[in-house]
Formats: sequence, C-alpha cells, structure tokens
Amino acid sequence: MKHILVKFDQADQIINFVRIINRYSYDADVKCVDAKSVVGVLSLAKSKTVELILHTDECDALLEEIAPYAA
Repeated sequence: MKHILVKFDQADQIINFVRIINRYSYDADVKCVDAKSVVGVLSLAKSKTVELILHTDECDALLEEIAPYAA
C-alpha cells in the first residue's frame, strides 16, 4: 500500500486525475473517498492537500502519470 499527498487547484485537474486513476485495476482512495469517483473527489475542498491511498505497491506507472498533482 502506498500513501501519497496530492493537491488540486482547479476542477479540471480533478477530472483528469480521476480519469488517470480509473485506468488502473487496483483500488485507490482519497482520504475516505473513492478516488475512482468524480463526485467523490470533487467533494474535496479546492486547493486542499489530501492523502491518496493506493492499495498496491506496484504503481510506478501511475505515480509518473499523477506527478503533476503531487503535493
């Protein structure tokens, strides 16, 4: 399991983030929100740093893709 801090400044970043996460088969959560849900992630406060929890240790490709959102 990996824990990463991510931050979003605009709603379109959140939508792109969720699209990226959905391409991977393992579970991912943001705080207590399903990271594969646009509504769930959009419910987070704008410009707030949140913890992304990836339920795998094999996630190097995903980490590269979401690097722009790293806090």
